[in-house]
Amino acid sequence: LPAHANQVREQPIRERYCHRDNQSQAGTAMTTNHRRVFPWIQPINDPQCRFTEETKAPENALLVRGLDRFYRRIQPVHTLLPAASLERIAMEIVTNTIRCRIQYFTDTLNTHYLETVNDVKQTLLVSRPPQFEGQESLQDIMSTMKASLVGKLKLVLVNVKEFINTDITFSTKPYFRGPFCLHDVKQGLVMRYLEHILSSVAELSDSVPPNLLLVMARLCLDMETSTISYLSTLTEEMFPPDRSAVPEELTPTVPQLTALAHDTVQQSLTRFVQVKGLSISQMIHTSVKTRDWLGALEPRNVRAAMKRVVEEVTDLDTQIGTLFEEGTVRTANSDSSARRPHSVAGSRINSSSKYKYNHSDAESSLLNKLFNDKVEIFGVIQFTKLSILTGVIKIGLKAFLESVRLRTFGKFGLQQVQVDVYYLREYLWRFVEEERLLYFLLEEVVNSAVDRCIDPVMMEPSVVMLLCEPT
Repeated sequence: LPAHANQVREQPIRERYCHRDNQSQAGTAMTTNHRRVFPWIQPINDPQCRFTEETKAPENALLVRGLDRFYRRIQPVHTLLPAASLERIAMEIVTNTIRCRIQYFTDTLNTHYLETVNDVKQTLLVSRPPQFEGQESLQDIMSTMKASLVGKLKLVLVNVKEFINTDITFSTKPYFRGPFCLHDVKQGLVMRYLEHILSSVAELSDSVPPNLLLVMARLCLDMETSTISYLSTLTEEMFPPDRSAVPEELTPTVPQLTALAHDTVQQSLTRFVQVKGLSISQMIHTSVKTRDWLGALEPRNVRAAMKRVVEEVTDLDTQIGTLFEEGTVRTANSDSSARRPHSVAGSRINSSSKYKYNHSDAESSLLNKLFNDKVEIFGVIQFTKLSILTGVIKIGLKAFLESVRLRTFGKFGLQQVQVDVYYLREYLWRFVEEERLLYFLLEEVVNSAVDRCIDPVMMEPSVVMLLCEPT
């Protein structure tokens, strides 16, 4: 070795590297070989990294303190060797660790959402989890579910906020006032989580309980009207952002999520109406298909299938009424509570002339069809109880009409249809938002039965009313 080697080796480290020329050389060597100098500084994506293990731990405070202590201890070395860029390396480790932690919280929220939905399914199938014990109405179930989801998100935000507490050294860095608050927390955690909920509701299969579609539709409606904007405002209050640090607009925005929530409610209610309408349609179709209408006896009462239809609609009215508002009734009478079923002009249900069908009735019916507006069976469902029930009833009555068109009736078979239709008209009018549609569809059922009857003789209206009176 050179003669001066021992003298250099005996020099204090600070004295050797504080000289500017030597400092630059040392910084370059340190940057290139920082793993050899500090083997405990490893990339966050390295499986052996200690911080990688901690990002999946349930305790968040310990991770925050560890990152803060790590960053503090890097500062003296950075002061000694600023050219080594150890502070930048340490900051990358901190930010990457926090992003991994936020991803862990996101996965935790998604798992909690799936568990909550499964609990609601069990509740609707009568096997009630502990958190849903004693809750009977769908409104109670929905409120508990919403409180659980929002409460879990708030708890996660409280944990994430520990990273920007005033006593944390790295919390004053520009990253934690700009990208962290806006990109990582608000967009990456909160908004993406809300988007995940809406997307999951939209992807629910038809095999789920129909009432679950109702509950999720109401949840999404609340998200549209208040929850999304509330959580967005709460996040900005807890994590005040420096928007100048993130100039571009991040997606999804509150208006975009609100629009997605509206579409999801529409989709869920449409599927609910289709599922329940199909259920009632199958009931009606089976009852028409399995009966001998040519050899039927004189009617003595309303068929059991029609009573079951009314019971089903009544149950739906109770369930839907706990979640959605009544809605507006489109009727000529301003007092909707005073409505009463009335006879439609040209109706064959209460026709006179000894209740015998003739060609003038057919001509009158055709003229009525010509000038009546077309009834849209699968129309747009409004977010009200009457609109939902109207959609279900229209699908059921359309199935009734199509089933009647496929059968041939005798005299008493026609009269039985007349009795059934009158019964449905007496009890279903209160569940529709427009009586005209109900009367039109029921009229079409009777008209089709008359057209398919070999001896079209109608029953006396007073007898029909007597048979339809509750026993």
